[in-house]
Amino acid sequence: MEVKIKDLHPTQLYLSEKKLQDIQMLYQSVENPNINPISVLAIGDRLLITDGQHRAYQALLAGRTTISAEWDKDGGDELYHLYAQVCEERKIYSVLDLKNHILAQDEYEAKWYNWCDGFNQAAKQLLGVKKDAKDYSDR
Repeated sequence: MEVKIKDLHPTQLYLSEKKLQDIQMLYQSVENPNINPISVLAIGDRLLITDGQHRAYQALLAGRTTISAEWDKDGGDELYHLYAQVCEERKIYSVLDLKNHILAQDEYEAKWYNWCDGFNQAAKQLLGVKKDAKDYSDR
């Protein structure tokens, strides 16, 4: 399915400069790049990005208004809802709002993965999720 990029809500606080450069090179290498669909989850009237924040951001920079998406069937709906709430608390409401949150790869890994580890542990306790529940920070 095709979704409007402006209608997507991020669930990630930062973007990796390196990942964006890699996707940008793919966009520049061919006229119609074969980009994997992003994964989305509908919560209320919002469409949350569960995988593909970088692809959505780069598509927007490339002048696209829509992007190919598929429904996320991996679970973790409650956790992604919490991620989206944290993004909104930090004034990240859309993919474009991530423009001031692009970090060098080492800083991205340190900040994002460390934040996710702590947040996921707290969320699992809050949500009563099993300790062996899937970690979504790498998406």
